[in-house]
Amino acid sequence: MITHVERLRVRWVDTDASGRIHYTAAFRYFEAAEWELFRQAGIPLRGHEETFGFPRVSVSATFHVPLYVDDELAVHIRPERMGTTSITFVLEVFRQETLCISGTVTSVFIGDQGRPIAVPALIRQAFTVNS
Repeated sequence: MITHVERLRVRWVDTDASGRIHYTAAFRYFEAAEWELFRQAGIPLRGHEETFGFPRVSVSATFHVPLYVDDELAVHIRPERMGTTSITFVLEVFRQETLCISGTVTSVFIGDQGRPIAVPALIRQAFTVNS
């Protein structure tokens, strides 16, 4: 199964008035890891827009340990489930060996009419998982 680890650093803009990571930063980290996983899998990041889209329909994050500006992170991503029209990724954000954030992202593939379509073959092949 394909996996990816994206190395990032908490930036000042990622924090709130308490000096801790703002919750929305987790979703940016998730997206950065997702796009790099697609790149690693050989899936074009552009050019699909007229054929299909894949909006997120569910996102979740659980914050286990606070993160602070300049912390070095490793964002782990892997596909967990592939349905007929959707795919779910599991993500974990670590500072060294400490799990700081865990979450999931589910996207549904839609055609040019905005209706669900089957997961494109290229993506299904690249992210073959046990459903």
